[in-house]
Amino acid sequence: LEAIRIKLTGEMAKQYDIYYRVHSQEFGWLGWAKNGESAGTEGYSYRLEAIQIQLVKKGSSAPGSTSNCFYKR
Repeated sequence: LEAIRIKLTGEMAKQYDIYYRVHSQEFGWLGWAKNGESAGTEGYSYRLEAIQIQLVKKGSSAPGSTSNCFYKR
């Protein structure tokens, strides 16, 4: 598993954003992705080693930096 995408549906999607980030082999912790964005790598063959997920009320800040959440070769 190199990358993930997570998306809420129904009532939850109307009230919350879902943020998630991954720990990638060689890169370490990447930035936070949200609502169906890709998190991880593509084309590197680096495995995911951990995943963090947080639900945040719509309009609230991200739990951390959202830059560099996905690397594609």
